[in-house]
Amino acid sequence: MLRRTTSTRVPVQRRGLVARLVTTLALASSLLAVPMSQTSAQAAPTVRHTGKVVKIVDGDTIDVRLSSGKVKRIRILGVDTPEVHGRTECYGKKASAATKRLIPVGTKVRLTSDSTQDRTDQYGRWLRHVHRSKDNTDVSRWLLKKGYARTFIWWDNPLKKAKTYRAAEASAKKARRGLWRAC
Repeated sequence: MLRRTTSTRVPVQRRGLVARLVTTLALASSLLAVPMSQTSAQAAPTVRHTGKVVKIVDGDTIDVRLSSGKVKRIRILGVDTPEVHGRTECYGKKASAATKRLIPVGTKVRLTSDSTQDRTDQYGRWLRHVHRSKDNTDVSRWLLKKGYARTFIWWDNPLKKAKTYRAAEASAKKARRGLWRAC
C-alpha cells in the first residue's frame, strides 16, 4: 500500500534538473522582456561616417563605400519598405526605384548611428540614419513623406527621430500617397 505524503523532497538527481530548468526559464523570460537594443545600445555614443553609395539593395538597404575604402551594407533606420527579394510585395519595386532616384550610385552620404539602437542587426548590416550630403536630405523622412515606406520601430524601442518619422508617415497616409493609395 502506498502512503501519501506531504513532503516536497525531490530526489537528488532531479534537483539538478529542476534547478537547470528554473535557471533556463528565468534567463529566457528576461531575454524576452528586455530587448537587446535597450540594454546594449543606450550607452553607445553616436558614430558618424561619410561615403558613397555603391549599390541600392532594395528600398531600405544600401551598400556604401566609406571614406576608409571599406564597403558596408547599411539598413536605413526608421523605415520599412515593401520587399522585392523573395516574394515581391505591393509597391516594393517602386520603393526601391525611389531610393535609387534619391541616392543613386555615386551619391555622397552621411551615416549616423542612433544611440538608442544597436549598431548592427542580426544580419550584420549597419543600422544608420542616412542623409544625402549635398542637401542634407534625411532619406528615411523622404521615403515616409512620399509614401514609399512605413515607420519601423524595433522592439518598441523608439529611435531619436521616431516622432518626426511618424509625422511624415501620417502625412503620406492622410494624403493617400504612394503605398497608402496603391496597397
